[in-house]
Amino acid sequence: MKQSPQISVIVPVYNVAVWLSRCVDSILAQTYENLEILLVDDGSADDSGRICEEYAKNDPRIRVIHKENGGLSSARNAGLDMATGEYIGFVDSDDWIEPEMYAEMLALMEKYDAQLVCAGRCDVDGGTGEKAVGLCPEREECVSGEELAGRIFLWDHCDSSACDKLYRRELFDGIRYPEGKTCEDIPVTYRLALKARRAVLCDRPFYNYFHRSGSISKGAGITEKTFHYSQHTAVILEDIRRNHPKIAPQAEYLRVHSLYHILLRLDHAAPDIRRTYRLQYRDARRELAGHWKFILTCPWLTVRQRVTDILLIANLYHILRPLFHRA
Repeated sequence: MKQSPQISVIVPVYNVAVWLSRCVDSILAQTYENLEILLVDDGSADDSGRICEEYAKNDPRIRVIHKENGGLSSARNAGLDMATGEYIGFVDSDDWIEPEMYAEMLALMEKYDAQLVCAGRCDVDGGTGEKAVGLCPEREECVSGEELAGRIFLWDHCDSSACDKLYRRELFDGIRYPEGKTCEDIPVTYRLALKARRAVLCDRPFYNYFHRSGSISKGAGITEKTFHYSQHTAVILEDIRRNHPKIAPQAEYLRVHSLYHILLRLDHAAPDIRRTYRLQYRDARRELAGHWKFILTCPWLTVRQRVTDILLIANLYHILRPLFHRA
């Protein structure tokens, strides 16, 4: 009898003792059982490392990797270097997954002879526990990797998140997550999609994304890390224009959005912050102005976004924003 293929599930772990059991239990509860579960303890200072070891004692599918703290990308890369499965999945250690997630996604992978499956997710409020369907494909659909990359750039019912997807392991040959950067999924997921001949969109929200205060994605304030997103999109646009011109408009949309994001953040910041990052503000506004024709004709921008972009280019948004946005 042919053995079912193994899925390596990589879980970066850092100071999440309160939530870790919920995450690991959800992986152990998968109806698909041929799993290799890699718990990567990224130098946790709480009980997370001990909890990982306790789980490993009770289930031979679990392997624990202890390493010095290097951040989310470093932990994912450590897991990738140790993974032996034919397929790769990621679960962040404060999130959890539905029991049928990997069984259903692997079935779609085999049904369409695909190399990547993208499912949907639910957003869970860390304060209230309220759960709502977030980004989720509208229907089951097989598309080219290039088509998926274009949809990711537009947030068209999917995005760059590593965790609501299942990948053929060979897609990661020569690709790792950038260390020392935030928004690390953005410069990686689209490249994985482009390597895939076929990708499947799954209209089931299998992944539960827990929005907690203090997490990387919820970090407050403006620092140098605030600009990582824009730095990624600059590289992406150049890459796509050169190698995949068919989806260059989608990549330009992503670039414009990242510039818009920086300018809005700085426009709403305190005066001392705006002074500190005045050069970044100037450069972002100048580049946004270079996209003015795209902004006027882009089919994916709302009227409100278009007007906001024009005000930002004219350096009038800070003065007129009460007319368009709440302060």
